[in-house]
Amino acid sequence: MGTLATAERKRLGLRILTPEGTVFDGVATIVVAPSVEGEVGILPRHAPLIAFLRIGETRIKDLEDEETVYATSEGYLSVEEDQVLVLVEQAERADQIDVSKVQQELEAAQQQLADAGDDETLRDVAEAAVRRAENRMKVANA
Repeated sequence: MGTLATAERKRLGLRILTPEGTVFDGVATIVVAPSVEGEVGILPRHAPLIAFLRIGETRIKDLEDEETVYATSEGYLSVEEDQVLVLVEQAERADQIDVSKVQQELEAAQQQLADAGDDETLRDVAEAAVRRAENRMKVANA
């Protein structure tokens, strides 16, 4: 096999999608995502897979060996024939997170949680907002 065929086998097609649209559409050499079972690393020629994702960070290494980190929320990841699809509610590049804005969102979510009292629905919504904001802060400050 030639060099091109070897290079093609060492790459993954990757799309990260949210309800707002495509966040990333390109190629990678590795994708590491936070599954509910623990981190999952996807390399070229990975077996087909569907995984549930939890709030955390998704790391992508590109063809130049540069790493890009995204703060991601719950969702799904699928792998088939060197194509990776990440479907999440939210995804934001670490270097584009506005820390002061996230701090305000975190404080508002914590206040909503404090105000929720015994209302389980309000508590669940507020707790999810707190977890997302804390994750974004952690990823931005890493």
